[in-house]
Amino acid sequence: MAEFYRLPQWMLTTLVMLAALCILMQTLTVSYSIRRLRTGWIRKVENGMECAVLAVLILFTALLAQVQYGLYGGFMIPSAYGPARQTVFLLAVVLGAAAAVGTELAWPVFVAGGAAVLLPITEKTTGAVYPLLFVSALLFFLMRSIHICLMRRRELNTQISSVSVKEAIDTLHTGLLFLRPEGDILLCNRQMDVLSRQMTGQPLKSGKEFQLLLESGPLCTGCTREALGGQQVFRFPDSSVWSISAHDIPVGCRTFSLLTADDVTQRWNGVKLLAQQNQELERRGQELRQTIEHLQAICEAEELARGKVRAHDLLGQRISLLLRALREGQQPDESLLMDFARRLPNVLFEDWAPSPAQRLEMLKETFRGMDVAVEIRGDLPENRELADSFAVIAAECVTNAVRHGYASCVQIRFFQNDCWRMTVTDNGIPPASPIREGGGIGEMRRRIHRLGGALTLHTVPRFRIEISVPKEAGQK
Repeated sequence: MAEFYRLPQWMLTTLVMLAALCILMQTLTVSYSIRRLRTGWIRKVENGMECAVLAVLILFTALLAQVQYGLYGGFMIPSAYGPARQTVFLLAVVLGAAAAVGTELAWPVFVAGGAAVLLPITEKTTGAVYPLLFVSALLFFLMRSIHICLMRRRELNTQISSVSVKEAIDTLHTGLLFLRPEGDILLCNRQMDVLSRQMTGQPLKSGKEFQLLLESGPLCTGCTREALGGQQVFRFPDSSVWSISAHDIPVGCRTFSLLTADDVTQRWNGVKLLAQQNQELERRGQELRQTIEHLQAICEAEELARGKVRAHDLLGQRISLLLRALREGQQPDESLLMDFARRLPNVLFEDWAPSPAQRLEMLKETFRGMDVAVEIRGDLPENRELADSFAVIAAECVTNAVRHGYASCVQIRFFQNDCWRMTVTDNGIPPASPIREGGGIGEMRRRIHRLGGALTLHTVPRFRIEISVPKEAGQK
């Protein structure tokens, strides 16, 4: 190192800074190398070689520090650290050769060439050229460290390593906690750490204490134990539900424990929704059972109502015809009266139901014999239920017009615009007092109301009934 005393101060300072940079980069190289997964003795040898290179650079720096100290004291110090320099060189040669054999690559052997500059014999034999070799070795190790750092960083990002495994575990939504047989924590991912803090209020320290807390320990405010499918789950303040279970993992002669935390929030919400739906189904089932129990009474009431309407229609038409004949002083045909009397029981009890159009034709024919003109304009709705209702109402209107208003002409009009409409107008005597709705008009209003329509009565200037039913009723 005697030749270094001739160098300017700025050059020595630059060499010290270069050596410090080399140590920094080599330290980073060692860190990247150790963070890789250990797959065998080759990785261990490579890591040992990188540590040997770091020791070489430290000795380079120590030699430069010796020169700086000698210049500061004003005297030249002979080169030292001979045994250490030889030992580190041998270590670098052995590890470099082993790494070259294991990896089947030649570049680890170059470490021996750079470390050879450290030997005292190299310093003695090269003389004035030694500072140049010294600087070349530093530059070689610096470039090598930079190259390896970039290569190792790319490996860590693209291949499996201890860091990549930990990062992958931390990104899992499932919580993982690995415990040694004694209960000490071996590995805990981020999700499990967050859950344990919410449950205990403090960082996770002991696996055994955490297991005891899961079984029966006190939980923080907002965390509660629940049951889901016969299994204990934990509900957190954010309304999430987690299931934590333990598993044994045999590794060689030892058995490690694994705690997994699974998010069962969707299952929990599904079970709750299913329970609500079951309650609703049970309620509707109870209503259905009650309806079935009263079905017979309902059917009997409906049949009785239909019988009353049918009797009202048939008797009303016949009585209207007889009343008109009596009022006009006409002698009723005896054969017609006998026919009415004989056929009335059969007509009341027969099941035959004419179509709406047939009902209207029968209505016209029946009253034509008594000189009552029934004029029908327009077409009935296509919907059978609505057409039946209009035909029944038409018959009731004609019967009321003849019986109460002494009408001789009744006009019935069917048409549609924004809804289905029906108007009935007669030339009878308008009522002198407000109309009190009885069974006939009341039944008409109830029938139209069931269809969602409306019925309006007009008495001035002529008696008129207007009916409107939304078209939606005719499309059902």
